[in-house]
Amino acid sequence: MTVYKNFISTIFLILLLMPYWSQEKVLLITHSCKYPEFIKLQCNSFKTFLKDDYEFVVFNDATSPQIKSEIEATCNQLGIKTVSIPQEIHALPYLPREARDNFNAANVRHANCIQYSFDSLGFSYNGYVCLIDSDVFLIRKFSISNYMKNKDIAAFVKYAPQGIYCLCPVLCIFDMPNLPDKNSINFNCGRINGWPVDSGGYTYFYLKNHPNIRLDKITSLYSHQLFLADAHFNRLADTLPTEVKEAFYTSLGFNKNEINFLIKKPDTFEFYLDCNFIHYRGGSTDGKSLEQSYKFKIFKEFLDGLTNF
Repeated sequence: MTVYKNFISTIFLILLLMPYWSQEKVLLITHSCKYPEFIKLQCNSFKTFLKDDYEFVVFNDATSPQIKSEIEATCNQLGIKTVSIPQEIHALPYLPREARDNFNAANVRHANCIQYSFDSLGFSYNGYVCLIDSDVFLIRKFSISNYMKNKDIAAFVKYAPQGIYCLCPVLCIFDMPNLPDKNSINFNCGRINGWPVDSGGYTYFYLKNHPNIRLDKITSLYSHQLFLADAHFNRLADTLPTEVKEAFYTSLGFNKNEINFLIKKPDTFEFYLDCNFIHYRGGSTDGKSLEQSYKFKIFKEFLDGLTNF
């Protein structure tokens, strides 16, 4: 009888846990075309802070054979799956273009890459799909699956005149298996009602056609908001005592590591989703080598300090 009861208890436990065992990993999709250094930093940030089981896939859109090889080598070293984007999609065109469009403009290539990655992988994935820019990093403990409960899409949302709003592909999370008509999501850039929209702009049509989608608008905090806030003290930010700055940042909920980073007053960056993510900005268009960039130096020191312990 005891053996029978133990058997029944074991079966019950298995049935109870099956939904968790069968749940798909969170799929993280990013696109890289220039700086393999960001891949390692991003990988370390996920390993350190993401609470979910996940699969990280890098879509490689480098035009230089050398950089393409470096991206592949970095991904192989880290055990990350990498997919080469066929360069011919940028000449087809892959997404509808107007006659005078530059097929190789940065935003056009970005839109093509995102669409290709979702057409080939994202739309068919049976779980949460997180689209994240190559220079966005997780800096606090965070669970995507917990956050996405009772949400269909979470994203930073951009607005334009005439009631236009769209998903900004810097950070978007999709409950993919439960989205209606998901293959109609279009990440193109171009013009809507004559108004220019960046990559991701055409997601406006999906949101407009599906007004009942449960969309959570991800919060953002820009660097200039933090540094201009020093104007409340009616003094230039650079002349404020360090202890005054520290008290101000503490009042906003930043921790010690983050405050030490902010005190160095890095150039343009953004915090997303209640400061769980940080966006370097200009991660593929910076123009400088990263080795020459003060901004990258202090970013790397900050991120390494969080993930190398």
